[in-house]
Amino acid sequence: MDTKILSIMKAKVFKNYIHIVYGLLLCFFIVSCKKSDELGTAPRIFRPVIKGDLTATANYIEVAWQPIKEAVSYTLEVSRDTFKTIDVSINIDSTHALVEELKWDQLYQLQVRANTADTARNSKFGFLGSIKTPKFPTILKPSTINDVTETSALMKWTNSGAEVTEIKVYIEPERTLLKTIVLNAQDRTNEYKIVSGLTPGTTYFLELYSNTTLRGYNNYTTKAPFSGEVIDLRDILDKPSVLQDTLTKIPSGSMVILKKGLTYTINAGINLAKTVTIISGDDLLVNEPATILLASNFNFSAGSTIDSISFVNVHLKGTDPASKYVFNTTNGAMIDKIKFDNCTAEMFRGFVRLQGGTTTINNFLITNSIIDSIGDYGVLNVDNASCKIENMIIKNSTIARSNFLIKSSKNTNGSSSILIDACTFYKAPSGNTILVDYNTINVTNGVTISNCIFSIGKNNSGNTSPKGIRVGTSTIINTSGNYSTSDYVNSGNAIPSITAYTRPSTDLFSNPLAGDFTIKDMGFPGKSTAGDPRWRP
Repeated sequence: MDTKILSIMKAKVFKNYIHIVYGLLLCFFIVSCKKSDELGTAPRIFRPVIKGDLTATANYIEVAWQPIKEAVSYTLEVSRDTFKTIDVSINIDSTHALVEELKWDQLYQLQVRANTADTARNSKFGFLGSIKTPKFPTILKPSTINDVTETSALMKWTNSGAEVTEIKVYIEPERTLLKTIVLNAQDRTNEYKIVSGLTPGTTYFLELYSNTTLRGYNNYTTKAPFSGEVIDLRDILDKPSVLQDTLTKIPSGSMVILKKGLTYTINAGINLAKTVTIISGDDLLVNEPATILLASNFNFSAGSTIDSISFVNVHLKGTDPASKYVFNTTNGAMIDKIKFDNCTAEMFRGFVRLQGGTTTINNFLITNSIIDSIGDYGVLNVDNASCKIENMIIKNSTIARSNFLIKSSKNTNGSSSILIDACTFYKAPSGNTILVDYNTINVTNGVTISNCIFSIGKNNSGNTSPKGIRVGTSTIINTSGNYSTSDYVNSGNAIPSITAYTRPSTDLFSNPLAGDFTIKDMGFPGKSTAGDPRWRP
């Protein structure tokens, strides 16, 4: 090859190498500049973390966090709804804060941010935790449903420290001051004040003061006004027969209000033909319900159709446990519902007995009640082939010293359903006696017995071993959560799947002979789930 040509080729290759080197250097310079630019943007500083624990011994919260080296200040935020809204925002230069004048009995969340001179480098918020402030240190007693009527509220307290001087009454939800009530020496001696002149179905916020010092507060919601025809007998104090005289004269749908603590007598049979509710009226200073003393019984007017008959918060008592009933019916009728709610009943031969006529009751309910000392006709006895009860609910109730619960062994049509739930049984039924007896007759939609406590049976000629349930073979019996004490010795027709407890009723209940079935044995596994809820610890 020609030497000149070879030299020219070498020169071109060298020139290409030079171009490549320059290109690589340019790329390196550009990349280096980009990296230099990125490093030139300083990152955020670290977010703070909590130091120790949050504390709230009153309506304030104490909090501390670990210091951040480059921080010049901190922003603390306090919220009640996980920071959707901010209740308190504080900018401080220390790592400890006391957040004051918060709400009592309220859950709060706290977060903090570290700030630098360059706000772009501020940390993100660090979550410090949640804490609930304690309840207000009140001298007030807790309010209950029995502390209100339709138009009044009962505020109760315990005298302690400075004497109380006034009550402020506010209307919720705006918390508008309605009035201020000045307390006198008698109010302070009583340790209560009835606030009257309120509106039915309204929520009020009441504050108790010692001069300018708040001593406590409660919310009170007055009861809704009675609807329909109201027959108020509370002002008639000297005529025990007034209930008997009234029931046959009132229109259908009436609510008859009795005075708490008073006794009303039923000395002659009453044939009911109309919808009626008989109830003890509210009385803020009397706890005992009205008593209906039955020397005779209720019946139905022949051929009547009644929507409902209800007894609410009354004490039903027989004058002779060998012969008296609440209902002992001989006339046929159609009743949609009979209900006993929050009642006590005692000293009857039978509680409800359908003896004659052609009667159908669609729904029979005993709820939140105590039935005690019922004789040989039991709590509910369908004692005629022409009578029928479709659906029965016995719930949150106590059945004591009663020969049996339900008997409907004559009507071949049976019933639709039976529910017995959360009940306490003591000496019920009697020894060698069936608790629920349908003989061979079916209950179409089954029998459910749940969350009940069964204990020793009622003495029957020395026999205290009760029987369980007898129904037709096609009836489904559902049971769950039931317990029996060691002195419950089943003698036949056992209720399925009862959990046996190893101690007797005298060890489980506080004073069963006196009617106190409060569970005293904290080792009882059903203490929170079984039996009448009023007796649970």
